[in-house]
Amino acid sequence: MAEPASSIATAGVVAATVALAAWLSQLDPGAVAGAFAGAVTFALTAKDTARVPRIIYALVSLVVGYAAVPDVTALSPLKVPFLAAFVVSALVIQVTITALDRIKTASIKSVWDAVASTFRKGG
Repeated sequence: MAEPASSIATAGVVAATVALAAWLSQLDPGAVAGAFAGAVTFALTAKDTARVPRIIYALVSLVVGYAAVPDVTALSPLKVPFLAAFVVSALVIQVTITALDRIKTASIKSVWDAVASTFRKGG
């Protein structure tokens, strides 16, 4: 297990790298910071996930959090790019994993019954 000081140094290097990449590519710094904070929040709170998948999930969370900012700010009360990116980044992986698990365990008959029931009720 890594020493706390080396973990803090690693987090600092990652944060600096993300900030530099945002600055060089002219990305919205608030949205990048929010997406990074959300990705870190997810990574630190993820349970029962090995290190490599957690890192991959954090990277996906970072990208999706940043990319979702225009839509989230347009369609929700969240108008600050930092907050929109943070919320999406912190939640996107968990929501996706939960949805995929439900899809894997859903029976076709129960899905069909739910759809048919909706149409019988008239929408």
